[in-house]
Amino acid sequence: MALHTGIKFKTSASISVIEDWLEKNCKGEWDVEIEAIATALGQKSVAVYFETDTDKEAFKSAYKTFS
Repeated sequence: MALHTGIKFKTSASISVIEDWLEKNCKGEWDVEIEAIATALGQKSVAVYFETDTDKEAFKSAYKTFS
């Protein structure tokens, strides 16, 4: 299945927290990529790709919990 839609954001959350949410809440396939790490700021630039727009929108709604 092609992952055709994504969202990029910065977070200080652990990648495992994000992956746990994706595993529990997404109906389609997904992928997480760390694009950059700002160690001094404790933040990561992350891209999450989704198979479906529905999963993407659900993730965007839950995004606040990953800060």
